Amino acid sequence: MRKKTALIAAIGALIIFGTIAAALFSSGGDTKSVQRIAAPTSLYGETDISSAFDAIEATFASDFTGCTLKELRYNGEIERTYLDDELDRKQTGAEDRIIVLSTFTTNWRSTNEGFSPNETYEDWQWILTRPTQNAAWSVEGWGYC
Repeated sequence: MRKKTALIAAIGALIIFGTIAAALFSSGGDTKSVQRIAAPTSLYGETDISSAFDAIEATFASDFTGCTLKELRYNGEIERTYLDDELDRKQTGAEDRIIVLSTFTTNWRSTNEGFSPNETYEDWQWILTRPTQNAAWSVEGWGYC
């Protein structure tokens, strides 16, 4: 009976340790509760914007350890302000280019990514391109420009 109890205790301890280790050492960012705010424009419809959001979430999940994505935003004002700025700087070369803004928070693990811990980053820009209208979006850059 003691062996059975010891085995159950050991398995329980391993499960608890594994859960804690997974929480502490998981890689990538959290995108589970991101709020998507999108207003279709004359350039991009709902499907285009949603596909761009998907590409951003995939990149965030793999590259932003210790960060939680809170919001993705795209609308006509963002399009006019940021896309025009990109084109004014002669950053061309893709048929389609979209700029999306985001808000995310960081925790103590985000310092490895170059972020300050326990901060909120607002209006973080994502630049995506695609060669044709039916192609997938590719994240070309991010940050504050």
